[in-house]
Amino acid sequence: MVALNFIYEYGPLLMRGVVMTIQLWLCCMVISLCVGLVWGLLRSNALRMAGISNLLDVITFVLRGVPFYVQLLIAYFVLPEFLGINLSPFAAALFSLGLCSASYVSQIVRGGMNAIAQGQWEACFVLGLTKVQTIRYVMIPHLLRTILPMLTGELDQLLKTTSIVSAIGVMELTRVGMNIIARDMNPLPVYLAVAVMYLAASSVLTIVSGYLERRVRYAVR
Repeated sequence: MVALNFIYEYGPLLMRGVVMTIQLWLCCMVISLCVGLVWGLLRSNALRMAGISNLLDVITFVLRGVPFYVQLLIAYFVLPEFLGINLSPFAAALFSLGLCSASYVSQIVRGGMNAIAQGQWEACFVLGLTKVQTIRYVMIPHLLRTILPMLTGELDQLLKTTSIVSAIGVMELTRVGMNIIARDMNPLPVYLAVAVMYLAASSVLTIVSGYLERRVRYAVR
């Protein structure tokens, strides 16, 4: 009876938080994977470009060296004043979290590319493939097979890190839970429900990742 009352009273509010969390996570994931892939490729030994790669090295070092919470505060409080623009809490969270995660994805991609033997590049060139064709049809499939477990770990961490953006008022799952507790002063069931929802989302990601790993493994045989 108590559980039913809890679901009836708090369920809709928590589900709004879940929707916001998933929305933020998916948007940040797109930024992280797209930007991180490009950065990682350009920072790898085989594809380095003078000047550009060095600049990306510096940007990646800064983004990985500064705590995400500090980056979030800079994006929300400092950048709007410095650039003369208005950023909503969601936009600031999306910008800071997406780029922060992209720096870690960049390191993963860079390591995976550097692990590919030089002989594979030479074999592709002997067969007449251009560098773009080699990357698209040969290197990226092998790269995905190598780095997919690490990418899954980073995306899972990205999901958990969305809870930090509650500090600037984004109404994601953790923030909704905090608001409920501030009103009713009953933290135990609320935090348990929040934890279960995060665990459920993480479980879905793990299942999807396992399926993709099997598909990639069979595709590159």
